Amino acid sequence: MTRVASTVLGLCLALSLGAAGCSKKASLSPEQQTQVQKYVSKTPTEPQHPLDIKFDDKVTLIGYDLSSEELSPGHPVTVTWHYKVEHAPASGYKQFTHLADARGRSRINLDHNGPLRGFYEPSLWEPGTYLRDEQVISVPNNWNSPKAVVYVGFWKDDMRLAVKGPQDKENRARALELTVKGAEQPLPELHAVEVPASAPLKLDGKLDEAVWAEAKPTTMFVNTMTGDAAEFKVHAKSAWDAQNLYVAFDVSDDYLKSTFTKDDEHLWEQDCVELMIDPDGDEKNYFELQVSPAGKVFDTRYDSRRVPQPFGHTDFNSGLKNGVEVRGKLNDDDADEGYTVEAAIPWSAFTLGDPKHEPPKAGDSWRMNLYVMDAREKGMRAAGWSPPLVGDFHVPSRFGKLVFEGAPAAEAPSAQGEPAPDTAAKKMAPSAKKKAPAEAAAKAE
Repeated sequence: MTRVASTVLGLCLALSLGAAGCSKKASLSPEQQTQVQKYVSKTPTEPQHPLDIKFDDKVTLIGYDLSSEELSPGHPVTVTWHYKVEHAPASGYKQFTHLADARGRSRINLDHNGPLRGFYEPSLWEPGTYLRDEQVISVPNNWNSPKAVVYVGFWKDDMRLAVKGPQDKENRARALELTVKGAEQPLPELHAVEVPASAPLKLDGKLDEAVWAEAKPTTMFVNTMTGDAAEFKVHAKSAWDAQNLYVAFDVSDDYLKSTFTKDDEHLWEQDCVELMIDPDGDEKNYFELQVSPAGKVFDTRYDSRRVPQPFGHTDFNSGLKNGVEVRGKLNDDDADEGYTVEAAIPWSAFTLGDPKHEPPKAGDSWRMNLYVMDAREKGMRAAGWSPPLVGDFHVPSRFGKLVFEGAPAAEAPSAQGEPAPDTAAKKMAPSAKKKAPAEAAAKAE
């Protein structure tokens, strides 16, 4: 800023109510006036990255500077917006800055971030001046989008100044997009254990069979929009055999509600667990299956994402069987603890005459996602295994991975038969003789 421009601006800020153009600035303290002079100039500024985004006929965003082109959790970036003031916006207008993810969903509000934002409102800006608006942009460790998109603008009550330039049709100027390093959230993986033919599962919701003790659970379910920890605890396990895919949910819930009495009602409007399964992972021909705490079932399938509308092929019948154990009582006002669902889906549900959908073999993997809908006294909440990160559960690209584990291989007997104990001992090397007691103990177990 030149000495003359600085003097003019300082005088204007210091004047009392005598001058209409400067009257509102009389309320600034001397410290605030000094702060403003650091960022306001009568001479044009030269931003590193030029832009030309107009807000009505009031203000033009002419560009920005960046302290770094790379953004990552724990490593913030300073952006300095360069504005040219044509006419001061009307009294009451304020600046906004929204940090959004790659899908345009606002995640962080930066409206008050900056050295001038707290006291130097746009109505105080002088026509013909250039303002540098400095902000620090940072993302948290759980940021799960590869991009951070910055939207800026001016608002008052339910109004925004109209944007001429890149925008999102809501009068938010799309001013900056940054790549976020190390932010891509990986897809989770769940291993389905094979059920021994000699110990089939009983569908009672108790999960007391040995195979469920062997199966490793999912991580705790998360907020479907952000990937943060969910408000209530849910985890799931999976198993399989020659007949069925098994999925078990354990849901903590202090308010159980499910008044539906028939299959294929809109179970998702109250408490229920939900599976979405894409056998070949092509994001087509996937299945949606739901079970309520009352044991009712909703099932449908889709040709592609949400096609056909509105609820897929609802004439589809999966043949899903289930057992539910409720820890509490449905539809009363007493506190509950939750419920467990044990679901068995026959492989015939997934074939549709397509050989790619034949039952899996050990080592195969499918794509699947798991959700829980939870009715509260007022409203609903949800949790998911692999967060879709948007307000829609039907995001096949975000389905997790289901891996089918095989049963432990039995040791094949010798083709020539076992030698007599005395003979075997004579043929053992000294080191083998030392291992013999341990091997015998293992066989005894």
